Amino acid sequence: MKITVSEPLPLGAEEVFHLLRDDMPSLVPYLYDIERIEVTDRSEDGDEVHIVNLWFGDMSKVPRAIRKFVKPDLFSWKDHATWSTATRAATWRLEPRVGARAFECSGTTSVEVDGDTSKLNMDIDLLIHPENVPGIPSFLARKFRPQIEAAIEKQIAPNMRNLAVSIRRFAEAKPTG
Repeated sequence: MKITVSEPLPLGAEEVFHLLRDDMPSLVPYLYDIERIEVTDRSEDGDEVHIVNLWFGDMSKVPRAIRKFVKPDLFSWKDHATWSTATRAATWRLEPRVGARAFECSGTTSVEVDGDTSKLNMDIDLLIHPENVPGIPSFLARKFRPQIEAAIEKQIAPNMRNLAVSIRRFAEAKPTG
């Protein structure tokens, strides 16, 4: 599945870039189905900043029919990103914490100047493999494949699409002065 996001934002490009690169956990209160984000590793190499964030999804968003098969660790993942200061862009990949082959997700994120504001651009590739979800027998994975795919897609894809909405909500909540 390909997901493309191109959304205008009410903040300047530098502010959005630094928010995404340096302060992603500040967006948690504005993200629909994320419980928390932890920065687990960060290193700088000249113009590039390498970051690993650990994301924890909200299990209440998992369809009730498959909750007994899905453990909270399945809805947490590592986000490996390399940000370039010069281009205000990142390449990244998501890595499931468990079920290493439950999904594959990678992409690019960039922030561009759009007058006094900015535009968030994301190109995302997402593949879901429900047959690789730990604890689900293969015959059940086949039977519940659509629900499992929908649950994983529902957890990941909207966060990608809603990142711009979350940044807008973050901007609206900022004190003016």
